[in-house]
Amino acid sequence: MTLLNAWVLFGLFPIYYMYKKNPLPNKQTKLLYLSLLFMFLSIARPAYENAYVKENFNSHDYIIAIDASYSMQADDIKPSRYTLAKQAIKKLIQEHPKDRFTLFAFTSSTLLISPPTTDYAISLMALDALNPKYILTKSTNLKNLFKTIAKLPMRQKNLIIFSDGGDEHNVATLAKIAKKNTIIPYIVATATKRGAALKKDGKYIKNAKDTIVISKINPMLVDLVNATHGKYYQLKSLEDITQLSHDLQTQQTKKASIQVKTYKELFFIPLLFALLFFFLAVTKFAHKFFIFIPIFLLTPLPSKAGIFDFYMLSQAQQAYKTKAYKEAATAFAHIAKTPKSYYNIANAYYKMGAYKKAILYYSQIKTQDKNLKAKIFYNLANAAVKIKKYEKAQEYYIDSLALKEDKDALYNLNLLRKLHLKMQKDVSKMLPQNQSNNQQNAAQKNAQKKKKQGASKSKNASGNSAKSGSGATSSKKSKQKIKKFKTSQKRKGTYKFTYKAYEKINKGYTDEKEPW
Repeated sequence: MTLLNAWVLFGLFPIYYMYKKNPLPNKQTKLLYLSLLFMFLSIARPAYENAYVKENFNSHDYIIAIDASYSMQADDIKPSRYTLAKQAIKKLIQEHPKDRFTLFAFTSSTLLISPPTTDYAISLMALDALNPKYILTKSTNLKNLFKTIAKLPMRQKNLIIFSDGGDEHNVATLAKIAKKNTIIPYIVATATKRGAALKKDGKYIKNAKDTIVISKINPMLVDLVNATHGKYYQLKSLEDITQLSHDLQTQQTKKASIQVKTYKELFFIPLLFALLFFFLAVTKFAHKFFIFIPIFLLTPLPSKAGIFDFYMLSQAQQAYKTKAYKEAATAFAHIAKTPKSYYNIANAYYKMGAYKKAILYYSQIKTQDKNLKAKIFYNLANAAVKIKKYEKAQEYYIDSLALKEDKDALYNLNLLRKLHLKMQKDVSKMLPQNQSNNQQNAAQKNAQKKKKQGASKSKNASGNSAKSGSGATSSKKSKQKIKKFKTSQKRKGTYKFTYKAYEKINKGYTDEKEPW
């Protein structure tokens, strides 16, 4: 048995203080106090835990893509295009709590920010964690978005796009990708026809022709909708999402199910005791029936009552402090099943060295607490390191850092990256002997060829020195060109890791001609 509203029992503390303040209460007063006690127990809702029951319902699959390009910072829609789009997505997800959503952010590259899930709290948390200023690419590319969506396993891909359209114009290519991969676009135009001038650091942005850049809604979006049999919406306020929400309900549904825990309520038992004691306190029958009170109190109750959770919690905490982790895990398991109790059980198993069991319990925790979720991912990463699952550990550290900044998690992640590079080098050293000999022989042959080619080039250079000047100056120029080429290649490949979980999109960074 457990108490569904155990927090209500804290209200007994002031009542107990009042009872102790009166040193000699009469029988009627004692009965009133007992009535209050059982009244609080009734409000705390004692209940039996039944087995999980499968609940079936109709579910929709939706993919939401939000444009994170620089033009979405324009303020022709208040407070800005991006902010209003973000608010609209939150409203849409909250209005469909049983549907499954996948979230993407896109610029010239596409980034998955939340995998397919029916837990809308996770989707909203991922959306809040996204910050466009940490995304290096700034322009819009719908073609890359459609190609990414095409790889998803859904049979019909209901794609909801919040975008101003950027400078995209190739409708035929987008329509071809959409039809081939059954992508149904619901385009929410997040801009106005009049548009707005783009600013950066308080100054207007100018293009290559030295004219101020004005971003407007791309009329191509209407053509794209017509070509793909999708739907078009104009976003000016949150009220405009109502029509989209209604249209989504008419889409094809699929049968889904979830496990729901059920309880058998027992609140009426303490309520009966409360009414009985109150009746005895306010009537003249009190002095006659007072002797029967102990009989009522001897009514058998199940041994695993939720009221003893405080005792079990203190026992578990004491065992944890004395490093008796096995006993602590057992004691935590007897407490009412909450995210905190599962977290404590997992910590106990981790301390005990049972890392696989710890991972099992950490993975079962479902919570909307952002800080707790960050700790869970951090502990999952540490446990994965202990069982030498280094790639999985890197993913967990990135998930933790996406929710909360943590110097330890960032340090551990960088350490794992260095370890990964070192392991790759060690593997190259461990190649079979005959293979390494073949490689050495091939390298020697290549070196000899290069020497011969270099000798022939030097002869040609000396022969033509009279025409083009001294051979020394031409060789210096060629060396300078080689150096410039190498440095330019290094600059293009330069990538600095950021803990904001935008690693994948940053790797796709390209030089953009019009980064808005």
